[in-house]
Amino acid sequence: MAAALPFFSRWHAGPGVHIGGVALLISIAAALSLGTRRPWPVASYVASVGLTALYLAIGNQPGPILLAPLFGMLHLIAYRSLRESLPYAIAGGVVIGAAHLSTTSLSAVAIFLVVWIGMGGLFAGVQAVRRAFAAEAKAGQEWAERSREEEARRRMAEQRLTMAREVHDIVGHSLAVISLQAGVAEHLLDAHPEKARAAVSAIREASRQALTELRSELAILRGDDPGTALRSPPPSLRDVPHLVASMRGAGLDVRIELPEGLEVTEAVGTAAYRIIQESLTNVVRHAGADAVAEVRVQTEGDALIIEVLDTGCGAPETPAGNGLIGMRERALALGGSFKAASAPGGGFRVRASLPLDGPPRVAP
Repeated sequence: MAAALPFFSRWHAGPGVHIGGVALLISIAAALSLGTRRPWPVASYVASVGLTALYLAIGNQPGPILLAPLFGMLHLIAYRSLRESLPYAIAGGVVIGAAHLSTTSLSAVAIFLVVWIGMGGLFAGVQAVRRAFAAEAKAGQEWAERSREEEARRRMAEQRLTMAREVHDIVGHSLAVISLQAGVAEHLLDAHPEKARAAVSAIREASRQALTELRSELAILRGDDPGTALRSPPPSLRDVPHLVASMRGAGLDVRIELPEGLEVTEAVGTAAYRIIQESLTNVVRHAGADAVAEVRVQTEGDALIIEVLDTGCGAPETPAGNGLIGMRERALALGGSFKAASAPGGGFRVRASLPLDGPPRVAP
């Protein structure tokens, strides 16, 4: 700008109009004053306004030199608050207009002030919108980042709860079966070694199945590639007869009512299996050696009803434990209901209602 202003000032003045060397030096100095606009925007603007006013006061006509204070004003508005920059913008226009009165009329000065202040106000409005948009975009970005972090923490908490439920059910059921079979083997070891051998075989099978399921859950916990991790399919209602057979083999008298060909979603089938498994495990643990368990699975409307009853000694008025908590969480996660309490005629009763159109199971 310092190099161009002298040339454009002479071109703007037109032929026959002489611009002195002092005026050219002033225009160069006004342009050079913008070089300090970043560290000292106010001082740079004030200097450009003062030099422009001096240029006009010595009798020169306004022209390209007005670009220097104009750029200074726009820079000040862009990087300072409106409350701070607007008074400087108005004051600069008044100073330049007053200096221009020596060579023009008051009406021309008034028009100049309107244009000058209007340009400053328009640019200030644009900057205000830009700042508001930038602030909103930053706030939205921060909110999105917080939401991602909160969602990640929520998913991690849900994953941990799911893992805890799975490990509790797998280990609790397997240990209950192993304990029963070990008692049978110990009792029959001398008198009926062949039956004791069958009990030991059942212990081995229960251990193998438990280890397989635990390896699957640990593979997910480690984040192994699903395509390479050896993961057994999740249990479903089709596996309930095998579960009942294993409990019978462990010495528990179990009766089952399960409709043939009953199809449910994977999530509902897995939840139903785990609820039946944990209920039978609790029968083994708490109901007594002579207890009889009954498993009923049926549909009522659009719900799958699961009932597990036993003839044991019942439970406290408000039974609590990780197993009951896990069963309740499984039912509620699918939008169903769960209730566990002592039965009126004795024993204990677990009842869960799961929607048949439950969501597809998401890998924990």
